[in-house]
Amino acid sequence: MSMQSKKLLSAIGLLLAGLGLLITSASASQSLSPPVARDLLAAYELLEEEKIPEALVKLNELMANRGDNMTGFERASVLQIRGSAHVQEDMLSEGLDDFAAALETGALPSEQNERLRFNLAQLYFATERYEEAIRFFNRWLEGDVQPSANTFFMLSASHYNLEQLEEALPPINRAIELSEEPTRRYFELKNVILNQLNRDVQRIELMKQMIVYWPDELSFWRQLTALYLDQDMELEAFAILESAYLSGLIEDEGDITMLAQFYSTFNNPHRGAKLIEAELERDRVERNVDNLRLLSQLWSQAREHRRAIPVLREAARMSETGDLFYRLGQALLADERNEDAQVAFENAIETGGMDDATLADIWILLGTARFNQSGPGDRALRREADRAFAEAERFPRTRSQARDWRTYIRAINETETRQALLEQEQSERLEAAAAERFLQSCRALQIAGRDLSAECREVLEEAAEVPPTQGN
Repeated sequence: MSMQSKKLLSAIGLLLAGLGLLITSASASQSLSPPVARDLLAAYELLEEEKIPEALVKLNELMANRGDNMTGFERASVLQIRGSAHVQEDMLSEGLDDFAAALETGALPSEQNERLRFNLAQLYFATERYEEAIRFFNRWLEGDVQPSANTFFMLSASHYNLEQLEEALPPINRAIELSEEPTRRYFELKNVILNQLNRDVQRIELMKQMIVYWPDELSFWRQLTALYLDQDMELEAFAILESAYLSGLIEDEGDITMLAQFYSTFNNPHRGAKLIEAELERDRVERNVDNLRLLSQLWSQAREHRRAIPVLREAARMSETGDLFYRLGQALLADERNEDAQVAFENAIETGGMDDATLADIWILLGTARFNQSGPGDRALRREADRAFAEAERFPRTRSQARDWRTYIRAINETETRQALLEQEQSERLEAAAAERFLQSCRALQIAGRDLSAECREVLEEAAEVPPTQGN
């Protein structure tokens, strides 16, 4: 063999080794003819210069001009090199075809066939031909190989994309086991698989690992919170959400208001109210009807009714329905601010938008607020209260209670009427007695011959005791 041929074969050997062909120069010398080796070297030099399109032209010419005359090994070698060039140009389908054709020749060493199978499996995966990818991955795994974690990830992902969820689980578990460091995409794929298999208990354990490995990823904290809630593990969900908030991860309004509601659920509404107040100041919670309603509820549950009242008043003014005026009226009534409560209940009725049950309650409470303002003799206020109770009497829900109130008001009015008559009669009796005493004193003066005052003369005349002509 000439020196030039040896140089060509050496270069081709380096080229094949560089492209993963894993053959010896000896086998190359036995299998590559000098013309084929020369053309491959020309293509190799272009590849080294990163002139891949030009290299592909050379390789295509080689296949066109010598393809029929090449040995199986030569053909397989050219196809494999051209396949690699196609892959480098992101021409995956063409590269896949070349690798498949090279493997079909059966002319390459067994180690190289295994490498080709793996390359084909990767390309089938990359081109979303998942059934073929699975077939080639499994065939490759049957050999004496050392698969990486990523190999099992691709195998699992292939099953997943074919909706073969049960089959996808073992390889992703293996991928996680083989990983030297936690790999996020492996855990995320397992999480998706478990989610679609409805294996929430396993997902909880997985998500607990994920928030340890990636503590700054808020979505993992949220998912774990949701999983606990789905399992009716509210205390655990609360703990996770609070931990995320205290870690400075939570900025979203929905997460903040959920945490505030958790504080309420677990008997700490005061802390929930303080949380909402602070986040309103930071503008991370919008000052809208819903959030103000929540804040007022938290203050009320914390028995801080006076702090709830201004919040309720602000929310009620923003609301399109009267239910918040209704709640405001209730708070004011509980604080014995009857006049303000009356105004709130009247605003609730005027604003409207409530169901009959709520409206019935409002009429009862409005009557109560009006009645509480009335004192002895305040019939006008009681009359206004009675009108509210009459409205409440229209509703089955409050009919009995309203009737009792109206009966009570009538009883008060009747009692006051009787009392007034008694007082009038007593007054009249006292006046008559006083008049009689005065008359008797005037008579005594008359009998004594004393001078009579004009009042005495008038009284005596009325009693027909003194003739009109007598006296001074």
